[in-house]
Amino acid sequence: MMQKLIIEWLFRLRIKKNNIPVEGFKKIKNIVIIINLDENTTCDLDALIYSFQALGKKVQSIGVTLAEQTPEQNTMKMIIKKDDFTFRGKPKTTEIQQFFNMKFDYVLLIDQSNNYLVNHVAIHCKANCYIGYRSIPENKLLTLQIAPLQENEHEDFLRYIKLIEN
Repeated sequence: MMQKLIIEWLFRLRIKKNNIPVEGFKKIKNIVIIINLDENTTCDLDALIYSFQALGKKVQSIGVTLAEQTPEQNTMKMIIKKDDFTFRGKPKTTEIQQFFNMKFDYVLLIDQSNNYLVNHVAIHCKANCYIGYRSIPENKLLTLQIAPLQENEHEDFLRYIKLIEN
């Protein structure tokens, strides 16, 4: 509980410093997709990754969970749990620290609950643009909020993201 409060406080501090101009979709190279594994995801992750790769983008997918047990996921590069962070929100493993040191152009959040741990992982990606579901209360991290149709969410995400220009 205390870790959650500290991470949420750090998030509010970092969000104020995040005024980086957004790159147009044609210029970007690296996209990371962060998935909340504690939710029932309706987005076809494989189709979304394939669509971005077909457009010449490098895509990584990261799963985030508050659960103690790690869910079985085949498409994830890495699964991050609450226990992977110290009391003050710093990563315990070098693998997570190396991930945070990488540069991403866009971060796509597959999270409808505004999960504090998903936001914590996302803000450490230091991206130009954060894209995710439109939610109430509003996620202040997001540059672009999308309310996709349930049937073809991956197509809606791709269509709106491709519209981003300088």
